Amino acid sequence: MKVIVTGEPGVGKTTLVKRVVEGLGDRAIGFWTEEVRDPRTKRRMGFKVVTTDGKEALFASKRFTSKHLVGSYGVNVRKFEELVLPVLERALRSPKGKVVIIDEVGKMELFSKRFRELVRKLAENPKVNLVATIPIRDVHPLVKELRRLPDAVVIELRRSNREGMHEEVLKLLT
Repeated sequence: MKVIVTGEPGVGKTTLVKRVVEGLGDRAIGFWTEEVRDPRTKRRMGFKVVTTDGKEALFASKRFTSKHLVGSYGVNVRKFEELVLPVLERALRSPKGKVVIIDEVGKMELFSKRFRELVRKLAENPKVNLVATIPIRDVHPLVKELRRLPDAVVIELRRSNREGMHEEVLKLLT
């Protein structure tokens, strides 16, 4: 089963993913991304990636100097890859019953060629159960491919339908 979740920024895609991970327990393998806010000003300063096995790293920040930019955020592709690629490679080899979590296939993550390759392999493998989030717009050919995966359930998350949606996703995966 493949579940692709899309929606406007801030609608709750990551919250949905974290609730799905909680519901799956040790069946989940993958990662999600979270905003990092300045504790004093509460302004968003960057983004970190968190794996289902509890590792995390800041991979995008207003303070990073990088040739990879999304708005005012510099993206450290190496840090992202060091944490995420081993998890996705394990997911490719994981036993039946595991669910691969990818939050998200967005502009920052798509700077990594190896990430794109692994996401494509996971999405195309009929034996892999997958929950992935994508932007509302097709910002890259891979996003467009995921949105049009045969046999995938695509959910557009909105404020009006987000309550309890994690339970619907968990039902789809059982």
